[in-house]
Amino acid sequence: MTPADLRAICNSLNDERGTGGQSKLARLLGWNHSTVWRKLNGKNRITQSDELAIGQAVASFGANPKRVTART
Repeated sequence: MTPADLRAICNSLNDERGTGGQSKLARLLGWNHSTVWRKLNGKNRITQSDELAIGQAVASFGANPKRVTART
């Protein structure tokens, strides 16, 4: 998963005003919002376990982002 993939997921979680997706993803994951920000901006690497957690959180929320899969 790349930061661009993560950005698409955050965008899919945005509210009707087009905001809040990053914070919503942080709440779903139990992460600090700055952790999501650092991953979005390439400051921190997105690990395989991050990918799996993000995919599971988004699936439990019911959003329909692009398919999220872990690299092998």
